[in-house]
Amino acid sequence: MDLEKRMNQLESKMRQMELELNELRQARRGEGQPAPEQPGQSPHPGGHPAQAGAPAAGPMPHRPAPPQSVPGFQAPPGQGMYGGQTPPPHGRQGYPPSYGQGMPAYPPPGAPGQGYQGQMPPVQPQYQTAERPYPQGMNPYAYPPQHANIPREPKPPKDWEHLIARVWLPRVFIVVLLLGVLWGFTAAVKAGYLTEPVRCLLGVAVSAAMYWLGERQIRSKREALGQVLLGGSIGILILSVFAAHQLYELIPSGIAFALYVLSIALCVFTALRRRSQALIIIATVAGYLIPFLVHSAQPNAWVFGGYEAAFSLAMIAVSLKFDFRAAYFVAVGVLHLPLLIGYAAGDFGESRHVFIGAVFVQHAALLAYALFGPGRRKLDETLSLFPGFGIMALWIYALYPMSEGAVHWRPLMLLVWALIYTLSAWGKYMKEQRSPVLVSIATAAWFLWALDLLNESYSPAAAVVIGTAGIILGFRLNTVMQQITAAIVFAYGAAGTLFLVIDRVFSAESLSWLVLLAAFAILAYVLRRMPERIFSSRLPDLCMWIDALLAIIFLTELTNVLTDGLAKDLRHLILSAVWAVYAIAVIVGGLALQRQMVRFAGIGLLFLTLIKVIVADLPDVSVAVRAILFIGLGAIGIVVSRLMYKRKNAPAQAAPEDTAVEP
Repeated sequence: MDLEKRMNQLESKMRQMELELNELRQARRGEGQPAPEQPGQSPHPGGHPAQAGAPAAGPMPHRPAPPQSVPGFQAPPGQGMYGGQTPPPHGRQGYPPSYGQGMPAYPPPGAPGQGYQGQMPPVQPQYQTAERPYPQGMNPYAYPPQHANIPREPKPPKDWEHLIARVWLPRVFIVVLLLGVLWGFTAAVKAGYLTEPVRCLLGVAVSAAMYWLGERQIRSKREALGQVLLGGSIGILILSVFAAHQLYELIPSGIAFALYVLSIALCVFTALRRRSQALIIIATVAGYLIPFLVHSAQPNAWVFGGYEAAFSLAMIAVSLKFDFRAAYFVAVGVLHLPLLIGYAAGDFGESRHVFIGAVFVQHAALLAYALFGPGRRKLDETLSLFPGFGIMALWIYALYPMSEGAVHWRPLMLLVWALIYTLSAWGKYMKEQRSPVLVSIATAAWFLWALDLLNESYSPAAAVVIGTAGIILGFRLNTVMQQITAAIVFAYGAAGTLFLVIDRVFSAESLSWLVLLAAFAILAYVLRRMPERIFSSRLPDLCMWIDALLAIIFLTELTNVLTDGLAKDLRHLILSAVWAVYAIAVIVGGLALQRQMVRFAGIGLLFLTLIKVIVADLPDVSVAVRAILFIGLGAIGIVVSRLMYKRKNAPAQAAPEDTAVEP
């Protein structure tokens, strides 16, 4: 309301100023060359008729007039200068010629000589506040509305000098410096100037000096150079401890391990103090390598696996706490490399449960964070959980062969993780939260379990069942990840079924074919009844067409099994008869369901049977069998045509008597 009141006041002042300006022009024109005008004529050179009661030409006193005193113009209260249906005062400077005396209140669009269109241009609301006036270069009363002519700030050019000299130069030449120090150290050792303890102490001193210089550079706002010096100091400290322990045997394994841990802790402390993700990554990689830097006569699997798992969890927690995304993925993924190297290098065949336990602990921590942590890092959950489960499955398959032992540990582990992910996804669903990654991993876990538990004859059927259920669940939950995962499982089962050869009618291969046919029919049924069609409205019809073609293949294989001991002519005859009966069954089903596409499919199958008889059967059968085939197919075609006529004229039976009825 305040804004509207201010606009009305501003419009009133503008009208008053316009009247004063016109009166001043009229006065100057009258003083110079007075020209008498006829009543009712406008002073404008165009000669347009003026509105009734317009002021005559000549000198006029300089006095302000209220807005209501303008002849022919009455601004209703609460409306703008040009709002409402009242036309503007015609015949004045800045306005079009007179419209109003027997003419429309507003000039038509595109009329020549018009200024304002009889209506206030739209107001730009984003600028009309007391704190934000109209920007420079913008006329709020222009027509049509224009945007503020505010020049864009030019993008600053890239400072290559800063990038090369301050960022990459110290990174490259710190390596050069370290190589020079190493060669000088080697030369001093060969000359006999440095004993073994002095060498180690000198390394510690150099590390301390570089650390001090790095802190000083960071305090002087030289961040890149300071972080390089800090990272180099931690590296020299670890190398000094390694030399004292492994090369010179000056300190035992326990003290060396403690010094390594303190070095990594110092690196982590410095990284968190300076909020440096690069130092966190350096500390993570160096921490994973500590067990390989400690010499041990009898390696202990529990110490090795326990340290690697605990360090991994600690670095994951630090990365999540301080939002170091790259360090998070390094902490998650690099764990598997030292575990693999340690298991391959050491004699840990009897301690494989320690290594798989370390992998399980890390993955359980990732799953717990996905369930109970903040939901702001969904992408990180997807990128860590799904590949993490795949790597964990590889560890299970590598460490636990299926054929050994009385207890089948591999399917048992897969079953446990399938149940865990199923319950986790169900818990998320009960909280009305989307969890596509949990549902997808649960589907993959059930698939791996079924694949591992069943033999190659029954596993395709199990994959088809799991894939069908997963696809329907993905459509219900509207998750693309679940749809893709389930589609891959379904494709594996379908491909495996197609390559199965049926030797007996009642067999695992026949069961797999029946399951595949039922799966396509169920998918078509479910997709047809979904409130929103997924991908395309033709998808259910496509499923039915695929189901029909697969049914032909299945019937052909069953017929060949049943007629294996018969003569060749009789086998061709029976197979063609089966195809024809199947086509008739499809057509009758289309008539009963009133589905045109199903009827077309049956007719197509009938023509396919005819092509099969002509191409495949005629060269190999006798004349008598040919006669039977053609007589049977001809009769079937006529019967089908009769059925279609009956369907077409079925509504005409209730028509009046003069309606044409089939004979």
